[in-house]
Amino acid sequence: FGAMKGAVDGGLEITHNTKRFPGYADGKFDASVLRKHIYGGHVAAYMKDLQEEDNEKYQKQFSKYIAAGVSADDVEGMWTSIHAAIRKDPSFKATKKPENPVHKKYSKSK
Repeated sequence: FGAMKGAVDGGLEITHNTKRFPGYADGKFDASVLRKHIYGGHVAAYMKDLQEEDNEKYQKQFSKYIAAGVSADDVEGMWTSIHAAIRKDPSFKATKKPENPVHKKYSKSK
């Protein structure tokens, strides 16, 4: 929904209804709730809750964030800087792919 909201705000005409966006409740749309979702506020809140309730699960679920030094308080700033970088230079930049990627293999639980 964030991508569609950005496209609509950017001037593209996409048929949509604000009732589908986060922040619509009781017949009213609250843009601050949508902004919170776009900037990862709901993720930061979940990070804080999970860290307090089950630190082991938090360590597992947010291991990439922890390795990158991103805490719950840094999530909004991270997304703000990402949005600024995209606005500064929106051109596509290809990333180098590994020559022989290792794929995880999953099997059905019995």
